[in-house]
This record gives sequence, structure tokens and C-alpha cells, in this order.
Amino acid sequence: MAEKYLSQIYYNPESSASFGGVDSIYRVVKDEGKHQISRNKIRLWLQKQDTCTLHKPVRYRFKRNRVIVGAIDEQWEADLVIMDSISKYNNGFKYILTVIDVLSKYAWAEPIKTKTGENLVKAFDKILIKGRKPETFHSDKGTEFMNRKFQAFLKKHNIRFFTTQNETKASIVERFNRTLKTKMWKYFTAKNTLKHVDILQKLVKSYNHSGHRSIGMRPVDVNEDNESIVWQKLYGEESNKSVRFKFNIGDQVRINKARRTFKKGYLPDWTEEVFTITKRVLRRPPVYKIADFDDEELKGTFYEQELQRVNKSDSDFY
Repeated sequence: MAEKYLSQIYYNPESSASFGGVDSIYRVVKDEGKHQISRNKIRLWLQKQDTCTLHKPVRYRFKRNRVIVGAIDEQWEADLVIMDSISKYNNGFKYILTVIDVLSKYAWAEPIKTKTGENLVKAFDKILIKGRKPETFHSDKGTEFMNRKFQAFLKKHNIRFFTTQNETKASIVERFNRTLKTKMWKYFTAKNTLKHVDILQKLVKSYNHSGHRSIGMRPVDVNEDNESIVWQKLYGEESNKSVRFKFNIGDQVRINKARRTFKKGYLPDWTEEVFTITKRVLRRPPVYKIADFDDEELKGTFYEQELQRVNKSDSDFY
């Protein structure tokens, strides 16, 4: 009886709570006084309604996991900065390979003309020749880093490789990219030029010799003797915080879709397919492993803000 009554309120276009949320429906229920229905019951009922769960607003800005490492050069992040719009002023160089050490924040940058495996190998080899080498190499899902020649080069140097499975980028190198490009464009304005190839290494040196707020010192000054101090500065406070999970193993969820350019805001932002939580991963913030209807586990992990609990019975899938 209560579910039928809620349907009459929710699906009636003339109702003040038509296709609304918990609070708007609760106000109508309370004002009419026909049934005693709590906010929690309304919330559970809405979790069964596809019209609600498919069109629920998506959060795109939320705290994500920090990359935690234990030592200098344990992990490097890499990215390709696109510079093709000003390549004619820079001897045809269309990209800049940027690399950063996660702990020390020390960075490198090398210009390349094309995204071929051969050019990536040459650029990264220039970085390794300078004397440092990572244990692991991390990038987003860009195909250029999956190139056979580049992968063979990493293997030759005993460097493990992994990619980010979700839609977010390798965040630490992305922040360095913003810093580098800000310095670069200020230089362009000051000198009335668009040429960067002759000052790129100077800008990188300037960054490495500047104080970095997150580590409390200059990246160039971080070494094996003081890396424990840097680690404590970066991660010490978070290591004592407790973690609370929003979802339980077995919960049914939808996944939010990655926003596309010019995507219409009124179209569904969530997958029609429903998935199941299979594992809770203790991180800050916590993340989850999920599986599809055939119990096949999806690659990567998902943040709570990327998932939405639904309440579907087995009959709803047929």
C-alpha cells in the first residue's frame, strides 16, 4: 500500500514532488497525512526506481586516494603535455614528456616531436642518464606508454610499469604540469615569444630548486638520508586516521559515467547495468572492487562518489 502511494506521488507530473527527492516526497506525505512513512523508507523506495538512480546528480570533485610510497625513486609518474599548437615555434616539437618522483617531487621534462615508441625511449633515456632510476613507472591509460618499444625499454632496465584504471589522471605529475606551464606562459608573456625549447630545462631547474610546500623543502634537497622526514611530512598525520566504509560487500550499485565534452546534463549519468560490491579496500578515502552480473570483476577500484547504491530484486534483471 505504501509503495503504491509513493508511486502516485512520484510519478504524477502534477504532484509537487513528482520525480523529486526524499525531502520533497516526505513533505507531501506529511502534509496529506494518509500514511506514516519515514524518510528512510522513502529513500529505500527511491533506490528501486530507475528514474531516480539513473538521473541522480554526479559528483566530479571529491577527495581521492593519495599515492603513498616509502622511499625516494620508489615510484615515478609520467605524462605527455600536448604542445602542438606552438610546435612551429619550437623546431617541430609537439609534446613534452614530463616525469616526477612521487616522494621527493623532483621532476624532469624532455621535448619530443611525435608519440612513437622510439621517441619516448630516447626522451626517457635522457632522463635516466642523469643518474636516477625508478622501481615503478606509473602513467594514465595513454596508449603511447603501452608501446612495445617503450615497454621493452622499461623491462630492460628492470622498471615495473602500471597504469591508472579509472578516469582520473596521474595526479602528481598533472600538478607539476600545471606549475611548469604556468612558468612557461609567464615567460612567453614577458619575452613576447612562444619558444620554449631553449628554456625548458631552465624552468625545470627552477622548479626543482624552489621550496615545495607539501614536503617542506626543495625537491633537489631530498635524499636517502632525509627521506624519512619527507615521508612523515607527507603522510604522517593521515596514517592515524580511521576509515569508515559507506558500502558493504554484496551491495548493488550503479557506476557513474565519465562526463563527455558537451554532455547534456539531463541525460542519465549512471550505468543501466547494476554491479555488486565484492571487496572493500582500506585506503584514505576507501575504495571498492565490484563485479558484473556474471560475477566478472572489473579492473581497478572505485571511490564511493563513483558508486550509487540501488535496491534491485533478481526479477528486475529479467
